[in-house]
Amino acid sequence: MSTLSVGSDKSEPPRVRKRLRLVLDLGTAPGPTDLACRTAAASDKESLAALMLDAYHGTVDYEGEVLDDALREIGHVFSGYYGRFLPDCSFVVVGGAELSSACLVILLNEGKPDETPLLAFAMTRKQYQHRGLASALIRRSAAALSELGYSRLSLAVTADNAPARRLYERLGFRSQE
Repeated sequence: MSTLSVGSDKSEPPRVRKRLRLVLDLGTAPGPTDLACRTAAASDKESLAALMLDAYHGTVDYEGEVLDDALREIGHVFSGYYGRFLPDCSFVVVGGAELSSACLVILLNEGKPDETPLLAFAMTRKQYQHRGLASALIRRSAAALSELGYSRLSLAVTADNAPARRLYERLGFRSQE
């Protein structure tokens, strides 16, 4: 489930997956859409964890995690464990009483020459998938990052996750060699 490779506390070690590093040149990224969304907030942690479980369950990235595992992962993002969380570049869509989609961005290697924003998670509840929500949120994040002066957005995706790879490639992400 974890884009950032934090395993759950299971008796078996997490499977080793090949991850691809993709980069989007923000100067050539498509502009944002008019999707109604808001920035992600710390008060969303539990809702984000539930969204994460729904989005990743049954995919190649799911390893049997439970809500506590997802809460820990979301907590790591908000606490800066992986890099400073960028709330002004992270967005959620609310569908009814729950979050239907989210895009969370962190800043890796802050203050260093290789400093770069990273799309930590893009996730959509199964019932809302294939409606363009993730694409719209990523485009919104890319525009917000560009406005802040960043020139690129990177991500890591499991090589075997073909649907995610197709989404990212349609948005203009390219392999970083």
